[in-house]
Amino acid sequence: MKKKIFFFLTIFFFLLTNISYTNDIYPYIQPEIASEKINESHLRYGAYKKFVVVTANDYATKIGYKILKKGGTVVDAAIAIQLTLGLVEPQSSGLGGGLFMTYYNKKTGEKLVYEGRERAPSNMKSDVFLDDNGMPKDFFKAAIGGASVGVPSTLKTLHEIHNHYGKLQWEEIIKPVIELSEDGFFPPKRLVNALKKEKFLFDLYPNSIFKQIIENPEQKFKNHEYTQTLIKISKNFLDFYNKDIATKIVQEVRESKNPGSLSLKDLRDYKPQKTKALCFYLRNNFELCGPNLPSSGTICIIQALIIFEDIFSEKLKTEKNFKPDLNEILDILDFIYSIRDQYLADQEFEEINVKDLLDRRYLIKSYKSFKKNKTELKVENFDEIFSSTSHFSLVDNYQNVLSVTSSIESSFGSRLFTNGFFLNNQLTDFSFSSLDNSKELIKNRPEAKKRPLSSMSPIIIFDKKKDFFLTVGSPGGKAIIAYVFKALISVLFLNLDIFEAIENPNYIKIKGKTFIENVEQNKTLINKGMVRELTSGLAIIANKKNGFLAVADPRRDGSVRGN
Repeated sequence: MKKKIFFFLTIFFFLLTNISYTNDIYPYIQPEIASEKINESHLRYGAYKKFVVVTANDYATKIGYKILKKGGTVVDAAIAIQLTLGLVEPQSSGLGGGLFMTYYNKKTGEKLVYEGRERAPSNMKSDVFLDDNGMPKDFFKAAIGGASVGVPSTLKTLHEIHNHYGKLQWEEIIKPVIELSEDGFFPPKRLVNALKKEKFLFDLYPNSIFKQIIENPEQKFKNHEYTQTLIKISKNFLDFYNKDIATKIVQEVRESKNPGSLSLKDLRDYKPQKTKALCFYLRNNFELCGPNLPSSGTICIIQALIIFEDIFSEKLKTEKNFKPDLNEILDILDFIYSIRDQYLADQEFEEINVKDLLDRRYLIKSYKSFKKNKTELKVENFDEIFSSTSHFSLVDNYQNVLSVTSSIESSFGSRLFTNGFFLNNQLTDFSFSSLDNSKELIKNRPEAKKRPLSSMSPIIIFDKKKDFFLTVGSPGGKAIIAYVFKALISVLFLNLDIFEAIENPNYIKIKGKTFIENVEQNKTLINKGMVRELTSGLAIIANKKNGFLAVADPRRDGSVRGN
């Protein structure tokens, strides 16, 4: 209650505050464990009149703030933020991975998505993740090494959106990140924790520079290779895709343990995509916009909200302090995850009728049938469900909005390290098998040049007047969908403030298996779940009459800054 009261004080008096938060640890299934202690300088929420930025790490938030303060757009700030996150949070995202960006241009009213999802190499085989007996490999046997590496796409996508909506010069944007890299940084708790529990990185690189962080976590850390990469790409970003950086990437993938087939041509040929956002009006007239396939996030979240609206429609109208049944919400999640696995994939390779999948009557009928026949299945890879990733959101002086989720997939990705950054293991987001139990082709099966299905969900919401209402997103692998769904029903239907929407306990149900954060939650469940940390990194910016309210998830190291 005290936190809630204090949060409302921030609305009226525009105060900033600090929060300490301590989490327990489940290292056996959590690719990135929660921070042991949140640095007191991290601002968790605030209210601002002109612009605001929320990122997963305060080094990145500060640099994004500086870019916005000097008149840069959300796009300019996003470039600096992502390059900074690649330095200080290398286990989560970076130049070796990919991203989805949902962008709202206030002047034109455009709602766009820039998609930088990694593609499979042109020579990748469909059985790449099967063992000699034709059975799916264990997750880490598939993920560690070159076979799991998709074409790194972050940099090309950032450069593409900068060409269209950037204001500051490319080199000017990257300069403060170079300066930070040259000066060094104090390792964040999340990075230290992730390195302490890491099993594979030091087997591949016994003399890795990251051993310095484990040995001296309180000292500044410098990644000299990353500094040189930043200097090169600040002068010509194509050096990453055409010259020595590209050559080293390909060499690392092809000569590694579990070698892959990535080629220089794959890097040169990669093209990010600019599309209209996938938008949908809910019954309460809020419009939700986010990425198209191969991100499943927008579709799955819309589906979950459609069912939620239908199931609880009468109670939402008649009960003032309505609290939905958690059992029902978990069943909704279980259902939409089953739809995801069965029907969603890269639309360039599979015929997918999104309109039908968002049809209300079809969804309700299918959901009721699902509930009658549901069973608990084996959840094979916890790491696939709760994988790494980073999320950040921004509003600039011009009232443009950008929501970005970026990733190298698992913590430290493939563990392959070159040019100062880690290479992704995004290809393990494909189904390892090509056939299901009925010997039917699985839509999200591995294929050359195909993009694996993602759960990244950088969402922007618009109100009844078509004005920007809020933006939300989170890291967390497949659990991203559950985290964002929880936040949206809290704000859009239950009238909770955005602090409560983030702080309230997380939950997820997938393949009949339930994971929840809170022991009290478990007491309300018909079928008990596994109580464990669900370390979301939710970030919400809400548009209010007096400016913008922003909150960073206390479960991670995120921060909020603005003006």
